[in-house]
Amino acid sequence: MTISTEQIIMELRKSKNTIATEAQELGLLKQNSNLNSLINALQTTINLDELLPIFHVELLKIVSHSGVTYEHDQLNISTKFGQRSNHKCEYDLSIENTYLGKLTFMRRVRFSEPELETIEKSIGALLYPLKNTLLYFQAIQSAHTDPLTGVLNRSTLQSVFQKETSLSKRHHSELTLVTLDIDFFKAVNDTYGHAAGDLALQEVTKCIERTARESDHIFRIGGEEFAVLLNATDLKGAELFAERLRRAVQSVSIHYANAEFNVTVSMGVTSYRENEALDTMMERGDKALYEAKQTGRNKAVSA
Repeated sequence: MTISTEQIIMELRKSKNTIATEAQELGLLKQNSNLNSLINALQTTINLDELLPIFHVELLKIVSHSGVTYEHDQLNISTKFGQRSNHKCEYDLSIENTYLGKLTFMRRVRFSEPELETIEKSIGALLYPLKNTLLYFQAIQSAHTDPLTGVLNRSTLQSVFQKETSLSKRHHSELTLVTLDIDFFKAVNDTYGHAAGDLALQEVTKCIERTARESDHIFRIGGEEFAVLLNATDLKGAELFAERLRRAVQSVSIHYANAEFNVTVSMGVTSYRENEALDTMMERGDKALYEAKQTGRNKAVSA
């Protein structure tokens, strides 16, 4: 689901006074000052990474617990604060027919009924701020993600590159880049149609995701062109990755309508050199990719 900026603005127009009124209707403002503090604190951010820790810290002032987990399977979000323990209470969250995820509270001893009531009232204060942060989260994800394949888009490459080069310097580790292009992709579109071409892009993406590690970063940077940043990986490791990926892609049979076809990929592999710009590294990788295409395709060339 794509979330527009207008939708976010509409949701965030729920002013502090409006939310306070809604909380009052829930009976929250009749509780002690800690609940009032919770309500105010939750209105200070629309960033999910900030909202959930605030809720955890503020709730600790009201109800003792060892840990909290938050999960939203549809948005692939899973966060934990504190420690897991034997006893827990779980809540599936929703508001206005919108699912907001699941919260789980844990500690070594059972929660009393009055404590459970307090937790539930605290969750009532969380619902609207959480809904807004999830809308914002989805908008950010949409802006950074290629809608067809679900991987990162080119606009995020620079920021991820800067982060990874900083980590590489700090940990004295290698960083490598693999650029790849689907061979004869225009022929796929011309022969089977653009819908078949889209399916081919998705199948290649799945191959990349299965071959890469969770810590690696996958980008669709052009029509049929992808890039993979491999952290803590030297040139030899990147070459092994490229070969595994090459074999994985060529082994996949793509079925569309009554047609069945295969695709292959050509790749350029290169290592990050200290203090170089992303454009410099990309240019070197593109030259290696061009050489792979000029010398037979379905292969990887290192630069």
